[in-house]
Amino acid sequence: MLLNIYKTNQPLILLFLPIVALVIWFPNLYNTDIVIHNTTPLFQLIQTKHILINKLIGLVILITTAILINTTINKNEFFQQNLYIPSLLYVLIMSSLPQLNTLHPILVSNLFIALTFRRLINIHSQVSCKSEIFDASLFLLIAGLFYPPSLLFIPIIWITLMIFRPFNWKEWSVPFLALGLFLIYFYTSFLFTEKTQHYLTQNILESSTYSPYTYLSPTYILSFFIIIFSLLGIYQIHKKRKFSSIRYKKMTSTILAFLILSAAIFSFIYFNNGNLEATLFTLIPVSLAITYFLVYFKQKIATELGFIVLLILILLNNYI
Repeated sequence: MLLNIYKTNQPLILLFLPIVALVIWFPNLYNTDIVIHNTTPLFQLIQTKHILINKLIGLVILITTAILINTTINKNEFFQQNLYIPSLLYVLIMSSLPQLNTLHPILVSNLFIALTFRRLINIHSQVSCKSEIFDASLFLLIAGLFYPPSLLFIPIIWITLMIFRPFNWKEWSVPFLALGLFLIYFYTSFLFTEKTQHYLTQNILESSTYSPYTYLSPTYILSFFIIIFSLLGIYQIHKKRKFSSIRYKKMTSTILAFLILSAAIFSFIYFNNGNLEATLFTLIPVSLAITYFLVYFKQKIATELGFIVLLILILLNNYI
């Protein structure tokens, strides 16, 4: 039922996203057992000492990011009609781990990755795309200030240029201009602080980890289903590309590149330290892939059952 509601093209259903998030977050509203550490100086500036205020800020960022992702997808007509499943999936999966049901660096970072995605997809409709590339580069670098592993997505900028544009050295050099401004800001703002020294000496893959925390069985089962649904979604994207316009093929090529890069980052991080929450900063392209599975897979009973299983596992992971 919930899935069918978000398949409609009525934007008012986005108003229910905070309710969905609160239902999942409810068991952890006052949870103080999990302690975050190794956060960046910029994240520490927005983090408060009050649990509920952090939860509220995190919830606002979560919903804002979900709506931003969905607006980008609908505006660029990835599907035959406007639908709101990507926003629902983002809220559900992002809330699946109890340790992320608060203000978290990955939540903030994903907001800027969503802005990066929005600017990169706009390249296809521009005569000159220097401003889009500059904005996307800057957003991604800001994401790295909150959650350093986000910087592993930097290659997607040049990959997108390869897909959409003929080679132009001026466009390819724009990310380096953004990087220069980023470095000037970073060194002038943080260089002489003790927090920055701590930030610079830590392993990038250990950023924003939690202690103590052990994963429950539903977490691993949920991860398995997310991977399977993503692969089925990629197959649906591939099938739909065969009979689509050049513009659509280029946009979906960007999504597929995003997904391949996400899979590489996921494997790299997980097999280095087994940190599952760290892999959720790859969730934006994954949400889109799973949407393709839920919308275009012919066996509708399978999609309904798959979504129900996904929902049950998320609730079990937070309530047990």
